[in-house]
Amino acid sequence: MTKLSICIPVEAGAPDALPLVAALLENKSADLDIVIAKPAEISLSQALLALTAGDERLTVTDAEQGASRQHLWRHALASTGGDWVTLVNPGDMLEGELSLMVAFIETSSPNVDALAWNAFQIDRLAEPGKAASVAIPASYHIETLDKTAMLKAFFYWENSLNSPKMPFGLHHAAIRRSLVDALLQLPAPEDWSTPVPHYEWAAKVLLFANELAFCARPMSAINVSTYVETPPLHPWNFPFHSGLGLAGAVAEVQFHVLRELGSPFGGGNEAFVRALMIDCMMETERAAYTKKGNAYFAALQAFDGGRLAPLFRPEFHETRVKDTRRGLHGSALLIDRFVGGARDAGEFYKTVKLMLAPIGLICGGVMRDKDGKAA
Repeated sequence: MTKLSICIPVEAGAPDALPLVAALLENKSADLDIVIAKPAEISLSQALLALTAGDERLTVTDAEQGASRQHLWRHALASTGGDWVTLVNPGDMLEGELSLMVAFIETSSPNVDALAWNAFQIDRLAEPGKAASVAIPASYHIETLDKTAMLKAFFYWENSLNSPKMPFGLHHAAIRRSLVDALLQLPAPEDWSTPVPHYEWAAKVLLFANELAFCARPMSAINVSTYVETPPLHPWNFPFHSGLGLAGAVAEVQFHVLRELGSPFGGGNEAFVRALMIDCMMETERAAYTKKGNAYFAALQAFDGGRLAPLFRPEFHETRVKDTRRGLHGSALLIDRFVGGARDAGEFYKTVKLMLAPIGLICGGVMRDKDGKAA
């Protein structure tokens, strides 16, 4: 069985996956395969199709015409056969030696079934001289993380910004086959749709995983895109949804996943209100800020008797201060977003990889627990 399956869902208007696929297939000895999943009506570039014909590690599978993002992700996952599975979008970049790391974890920590790592966030629309610095972690160790702490970070919004700080899931993270099969046994949502299925998978992975491992070394780069409010599709009476903003979409995901398991939504606290305020304050145009703020306030008034509504007091800031420092600061090296002339996530990762610890060095070391002791 292949060690690692990489899912690449291709939607209408997505960037060409050719640079990502070509980079992953460069290493002929890498124990991986790639599944490109797309709705039936979408066509791939001729260059990408040529790769498909020339390398048996690459397959293309068609979902039904007009498939939603949720269905496309599930279809991609169900088409894999690797011991571990990860998912990245066509415009992203992934470490080509990730299969070595998951193989190492299988041996060094057999109970781990979910792996996460630091991922670079790269904005293709950023302008030279105006973009914030990108941080490269100075450490590269792998450690096991406390599941309770991650549950609090995700479902109770502890220390979050406008979305929870919890890296585990399927998107730019990897899960073991046993966990993949367990999650695919859960019913597929038929009366609900979300534009952010990565949070749906994150919630399920976190709830059902046995043990979590995290690598400080970045293993991928994400082509960041602006969240677009999407009209909700759900049958229940819950005021937060994807039509309000990213924080509302995440709350909707949490509500749905917990509802399916017979558990109540637990995010009704001050940390959640703070996330809603941050979501508003990320708007730099007054009209968009006002619209989002009014929508969130109305949702808070309709939630839990309006108990949290008085805590909602966002402030408008027309500009956001960007961190443009360079050099080593604390535990991170801050570098230029356009280092080496990098234009997108793929070019950035290829350049920065030259500065990162080799995978062989990391996997020749020892895994550590949350207290820094050898696991």
